Amino acid sequence: MFYWMVKNMLTRKSAGAVSKSRESKPDSAAATVDTGWMEPRRPYAMPLTFADLPDEVRALLDNNVPLQEPPQQGRTSRVAFAVDARGEPMVIKRSAGQHLDVVRREHRALQALAPLDVSAPAPLLFLECSSPLEQEGWLVTRRLPGTTLEAALRTQPDHARRTSLLTDFGAAVARLHATPPPTGFGTGDWLENALEVAKSLNPAADAGRLGHLRHHQPAPVATALIHGDLFLDNVMTVGERVTGFIDWSFADVGDPRYDVAVATHELTRADREAFAEGYGPAARLTAAETAYFVEVALLF
Repeated sequence: MFYWMVKNMLTRKSAGAVSKSRESKPDSAAATVDTGWMEPRRPYAMPLTFADLPDEVRALLDNNVPLQEPPQQGRTSRVAFAVDARGEPMVIKRSAGQHLDVVRREHRALQALAPLDVSAPAPLLFLECSSPLEQEGWLVTRRLPGTTLEAALRTQPDHARRTSLLTDFGAAVARLHATPPPTGFGTGDWLENALEVAKSLNPAADAGRLGHLRHHQPAPVATALIHGDLFLDNVMTVGERVTGFIDWSFADVGDPRYDVAVATHELTRADREAFAEGYGPAARLTAAETAYFVEVALLF
């Protein structure tokens, strides 16, 4: 069997490791895979300050309210929370250099999704400008309310409430997959597009591994509008309800099993059943399907 166990999930999404913060461990159906050594990426650990912001971004803000840093910064952007002159919460995101296309992709996705009934942040501003070192892109969006699903599950001891939240999560993903894609959105072969993007972002995505994934793709199913990065820290919640999804850079028209695998691969069997109650029977992936799609996701 070609699937490798992940040696260090922290190379991708340390906040998403729900199972690692709990005594119960995922079973074989939730197996994850190793993508090999991930080359060091440019860190985005420094918080944004008002001095960093272009004039066009500062003009949207209440400059008397300090910027807030999120619990953790991403590997392809710097992020800050802010408010506008009316006190409405916003998110500011900056990407540069080889990661510039990530924020471009997210802006295009949010623009395309804005007219649809999709729980995504509303885009407010996007601009590109030159810094002394490199070209950079800035994206400003509305901020979705709540806390991440990863944090909610990690701090929710009540079994009934946890089950209710996961069932609502499954239903929210099902609604996304049932949404007709915007015209012109998601062109070409989804897997090929995903592997090409991964190759551009991850020097460790060698040709042999990419070729292996191309030749071992599971039997195709009907494509759908997918989020493309549905780790649990990209899902926002309030109480027992999902309020929406964030970080849409890898949205596409693709295999819905990809979203399901990424969303559920670190959950326990009981948690995955709660998700399936909301999503439907198609959420019950085989171990091989889960391993394959998580291997693709961990390339990014």
